[in-house]
Amino acid sequence: MKSDSLFFRQVHPNFFTEKKLSSQAFAPSPKDKGQLSVYDGDLISAGQSFEHYTQALKLSSVGVWGLSQAEVVETELTSRPDPLPDSPAHALIDFGQASSLECRKRAKKLKIFAEKRGCLYSLG
Repeated sequence: MKSDSLFFRQVHPNFFTEKKLSSQAFAPSPKDKGQLSVYDGDLISAGQSFEHYTQALKLSSVGVWGLSQAEVVETELTSRPDPLPDSPAHALIDFGQASSLECRKRAKKLKIFAEKRGCLYSLG
């Protein structure tokens, strides 16, 4: 993956209130075991990722925000492909064994990067 390659993150409506993006959208939940699910932008477009997420997986998303590989590295995180049978473009941003405080700090940095880039795809 190139440094300018993008990862696409779907944002649940709970993490986008009053048109404001929450850093929670960029933090793995406890069930994720330190892994944040994203789509590999080298393999799928933002629109296609939204369609897969909302139509095939039947999950809720207000839109797609992007993070570059360079931004992931700058935030002291790693990434890797994680193709799934129904989603060959699935990838992970790995928060590793970071404490919950460190995860929150890194998620805030990712949110800032994503906000600067803006929403890459939404229906509204």
